[in-house]
Amino acid sequence: MLGFSVYLDKDLTADDHNYLLGMRNAGFNEVFTSLTGLNDEADVILKRLNQLTGWCKDLELKIIADVSQDDLHRLGYDLDDVEKLKTLNVTGLRINDQVLMRFVSKLSKSMWVSLNAIYLQPEDITHLKEEAANFDHIRALFDFYSQPETGMADEWFEEKNRWLRKCNLETAAFIAGDRVKRGSFFAGKTTLESQRGIYPLAAALNLKKLSCSNVIVGDRLTSETIKTFARYTKDYAITLHLDKKVPFLEENEWHNYLYLARDIVRLHNEDELPKFEAQDLPLDRLVGTVTVNSSENLNSGEIHIAKRDLPASQKVRVLGKVDDSECSLLSNIEPGQKIVFKDLEK
Repeated sequence: MLGFSVYLDKDLTADDHNYLLGMRNAGFNEVFTSLTGLNDEADVILKRLNQLTGWCKDLELKIIADVSQDDLHRLGYDLDDVEKLKTLNVTGLRINDQVLMRFVSKLSKSMWVSLNAIYLQPEDITHLKEEAANFDHIRALFDFYSQPETGMADEWFEEKNRWLRKCNLETAAFIAGDRVKRGSFFAGKTTLESQRGIYPLAAALNLKKLSCSNVIVGDRLTSETIKTFARYTKDYAITLHLDKKVPFLEENEWHNYLYLARDIVRLHNEDELPKFEAQDLPLDRLVGTVTVNSSENLNSGEIHIAKRDLPASQKVRVLGKVDDSECSLLSNIEPGQKIVFKDLEK
């Protein structure tokens, strides 16, 4: 599952609706919003929520609302009143504070419930089983951390995530977006500190490698990154933007070989390719450097992308370089995967 965030700290606009539509079309299927920490009056917050849930219904998007018990009370709701909570018209609630498992069990029979992953302990799982909770409607959601150095350590996350999966709970975590952030202190809403500043698609794929089945973008994505997600979800293609326009790369279809090379992404093409001469002055191949083998090379015409810094070679020609922000994608390219090249202007 791929989710994204739309917040209620201001009135929603046509731009917000267009963002919902664009993300839905790119393969995202769930919206995360929050009813916590808002300074507006209850009727204003509920009006914004009603507008957002209406848009999500029209676009067939699920919507999960982050709540605390105190904020629910301020809005006139209570975790024990499931029927009234249904009038919020959300797919589910994410309860971000510690809560009695009998409330969770009752809610899970009528809607999705996401629990704060850091609070869950073995006794909580026992209580949920005793209360006959619907585990198919419960997942553990790791929090996000906006300020630098406050994100989770990979080791702790992996250990906790592994235990939660053994308890038959789906897990979810946040990755940061790449649109302009709010304020100089703001460094992206990410769960893992190691993923702060990482290209969003690379961060999402890394989380999946850690058996985290649900990924939520904590901030907005740029229009170009949305297109990158769309190519991945629809065609299983990885998009790489180059520092210059290279028609030869953009106009042909490329696939990784059916194995993973350690040092390079090794691409092939079914068409007959032109011959390339080696460059006069060999250049170092930094991470992300795209080269083509020269005609005197054994595998002439083959395209390579450096996955690590490599020494200069007299048998290749440098065609360009993958944008630095996207080099984190290179380690996520799978055998046989389609690669799409674009220049940075597109």
